[in-house]
Amino acid sequence: MTTQDLLDEIAPDVARVENAIERVAAAPAGYVQKLVEHVRGFGGKRLRPAMVLLSGRAVDPSRTGDVHARLGAVVELIHTATLVHDDILDGALIRRGRETLHRMEGHEIAVLLGDFLLASAYAEAASLSDRMAAEYLAHVTRSVCQGEMLQVHERGNLDLAEGTYLEIIEKKTAILYAASCHVGAYYAGGSDGQVKALAAYGCALGMAFQVIDDVLDLVGDEAVVGKSLGTDLERRKMTLPLIHFLRNGPSGDVAAVRAALESGRGREEAPMIRAAVLRSGSVDAARARAERFVADGLAGLSVIPASPARGTLERIAEYVLARKK
Repeated sequence: MTTQDLLDEIAPDVARVENAIERVAAAPAGYVQKLVEHVRGFGGKRLRPAMVLLSGRAVDPSRTGDVHARLGAVVELIHTATLVHDDILDGALIRRGRETLHRMEGHEIAVLLGDFLLASAYAEAASLSDRMAAEYLAHVTRSVCQGEMLQVHERGNLDLAEGTYLEIIEKKTAILYAASCHVGAYYAGGSDGQVKALAAYGCALGMAFQVIDDVLDLVGDEAVVGKSLGTDLERRKMTLPLIHFLRNGPSGDVAAVRAALESGRGREEAPMIRAAVLRSGSVDAARARAERFVADGLAGLSVIPASPARGTLERIAEYVLARKK
């Protein structure tokens, strides 16, 4: 199953989102436009715009139109800007099979291009007749930035508490999924209960997505995933499988992995670390946690009437758990 298979029912709406992204992020300067085109493919799956569209359809298909396409563009541009900035922070060289922008054009241009995308997104949100999205998404982006700063601050903390890790991924990843569902339901006229249920589903989906992302960074295939892997180890960024392993793994393996991470040899020792974490069952434990997040999110959808859109939301949750890239 691919995201394209999942999103067939909303293909025309997704096409309208792409048109809106092209319009909103258009740059008069040819050089800047070339950079925008380069990073437009970084988001890949377009899951966040899909959450906007599907949440709107799940509430009222008749009220899911141009505004939702514009909102989809806004959340995708915010997401793309964070990816450009993340790649700088992580020292990543590849994103979606393409050279990262900071590697191609330098850190200064990459930072500025990310800022350009954020400014473009906020300008579009502010142009809507109902200004809720403009204020709400600005607060969401503040949380994303806080999550990123917390993550950078905690790099190298091999004793990072699981609760702090969960706070970080909720702020840096899950909150934008929740926001996508929130605005999609709100602008389709959803009740408070419907908006909250869909936002909670989005948050749970985002938590699961990030946990699986962390698993893939540790044990995935770079050729399949399509981005630089091993950056978590290189930057001594604690992820759920590592946190679980360092607390529950065999003492000898834990000592060897801690020594590798503390000495900055995480990437060079990646095969040893990967094997140790896999042997310990910590990858399975992380996947099980992702499954619990998804189960909680799906349970909340019970207040949403059965519909093709709700069915697709349910299948997307299954896809997030099974994905290889």
